[in-house]
Amino acid sequence: MAETSGPEPGTTGRGRSARAASPAPSADGWWQRHGPAAAVTLWAVSIPVIALVGVLLRYLTDAQLLTTAEPFVGHWVPRTGPGIIAALLILAAVVRYGRGLATRLPWRTLLLTSSAATAAWAVALAALISWDDVVAPVRGEHEYLPVVPIVTADPAGFLGGFADDLPGYPIHVRGHPPGLVLLLALLDRLGLGGPGWAAALFILAGASAVPAVLITLRTLGRIRSTGPFDSRSAEDAARAVVPVLVLAPAALWVATSADAFFAGVLAWGVALLALTSDPERHGVPRWTCAVAAGLLLGACPLLSYGLLHMGLIALAPLILSRRVGATVVAGVVAVGVVVAAGLAGFWVWDGIAATHAVWEPVGQTRPYLYFLFVDLAVLGAIAGPAAVGGLARLRRTDAVTRVVVGLALAAALSGALLGFERGEVERIWLPVAYWVIPAAVGLRASRGSPAGAPTDDAPAGPAPLPASWLWAQGGVAVLLNTILESPW
Repeated sequence: MAETSGPEPGTTGRGRSARAASPAPSADGWWQRHGPAAAVTLWAVSIPVIALVGVLLRYLTDAQLLTTAEPFVGHWVPRTGPGIIAALLILAAVVRYGRGLATRLPWRTLLLTSSAATAAWAVALAALISWDDVVAPVRGEHEYLPVVPIVTADPAGFLGGFADDLPGYPIHVRGHPPGLVLLLALLDRLGLGGPGWAAALFILAGASAVPAVLITLRTLGRIRSTGPFDSRSAEDAARAVVPVLVLAPAALWVATSADAFFAGVLAWGVALLALTSDPERHGVPRWTCAVAAGLLLGACPLLSYGLLHMGLIALAPLILSRRVGATVVAGVVAVGVVVAAGLAGFWVWDGIAATHAVWEPVGQTRPYLYFLFVDLAVLGAIAGPAAVGGLARLRRTDAVTRVVVGLALAAALSGALLGFERGEVERIWLPVAYWVIPAAVGLRASRGSPAGAPTDDAPAGPAPLPASWLWAQGGVAVLLNTILESPW
C-alpha cells in the first residue's frame, strides 16, 4: 500500500497549508496592482480641488490667476462640431489597430507613421468647429507674427536691439528669445510667410517629437543591452508606447502653439545625441550627428529660455552610454551657437534679464505654492492618464525609461520649484511632456516569465498596453477639447 504523509509539524492540515502557500499581500504588491489606478484617481481629484482653490483665491485675495478655467488657461465652454467625428475615428483606429501596427511595422515606417498619426490627431482636435481654428491661435495679437515685418526690414537691427526694445513687443515675444521670430522672418522672405505656414511648421515639428523620442529610447536601450534578447526588448519597449504617445492630450496644444516647435527641436537634439553615442556608429555619420545635435541644442536657448532647464533631458545619452567624446563635441557646437548669436547682437543672459524685468511684476502677483500644484496637475493632463498611471510602476521599467522619465520630471520640477513657470504650462511644458509619457510602458503585463522571456506555454515578449489605457489617454484629450476653450 502506498505510503501517505500527514500534515507537517506545526500545521493543522489542508487549510493551514493553503494559507501558508498564499502569503498575505504586501504593501508593495498592493501598489503594483492598484498603484496606477490610485495615481490617476489622485490626479483627477486634484483638478477640481485646484479649481476650487482658484475660485477662493480670486474672491478672497488680490492674487492674479490666469483666466477662469484653472488649472488651465482658457474658459470652460461646452462645445462641439464636425471635427469631433474625425477625432473619435482616429481614437478608435489607434486603439483598435495601433498596438498591432506598432509591433509589426518596419522601424522606419513606424517612425513616419507615428509622426503622421500624431499630426492628424492634433489637427482633428484643433479643427473641432472649423478648419480656421487650426490657424487662429497663430494670428493672435500677442503672438510672434506681428513682429515679422519689423524683423524682415532690418534683421540685424532687431537682433541687436532686442533686449532694449523688449517692452514694446507682443506678450509672447517679450517672454522668449528672438530665435523663432527670426526663423519666421526667414520663411517670409522665402515666400512661406503668414499664419498658415507658421501653423504647419509648429504642428509638423511638434508631431515629429514622437519619432524622436522613439529613436532615443531604442538607441539608448541597444547601448545598454548585453545581448540580442536585451536589444530586442529595448525596441519592444519603444514600440509599446507608440499609441500612448500618439494619443497624448498634449496634441491639443501641438495644434497650435509655438511651443510644439520648441518640443520638436529639443527632441531631435536629444535623439541625434543618442545616435552619436551609439558605439555601432563610426566615422563621418557619428560626428555628423554630433554636430547636428549641437546645432539643435544650441538653438534651444535662442527659442525659449525654459529649454535651458528642460535641457536636462539631453543628459540621458551621456548617463546611459557613458560616451563622453560625442557629448563634448555636441556641447562645444551648442556653446558656439550661443556665442555666435551673442556676437551678432543677442546674448542669452541679457535676454533673460530683460524678460525678467518685464515679467517680474506679473510673476509676483501669482501665488507660488498654488501655481506649483497647478503646474504639476497640468503636466499630468498633457501627458495623459496612461503616463500618470505608468509613473506608479516606474520602478519596474527598464533603466532607459527610468532615466529619461526621471530627467524629464526633474526638468519640470526645477522649473516649478524655482518659480520659472507659473501657469500656462500646458504649452510651455510640451518639450517635457513627450519624455514623461514613456513611463506608460510600466502598464504592460508580462507574458511568459516576468522578464518577458519565452516559456513553454507562452509567447516571447511582454504584452501590449491594455486598450483601456489607450481609451483613457485619448478620451481625456477629447473631453478637454469639448469643454475647454484654449487660446492655443
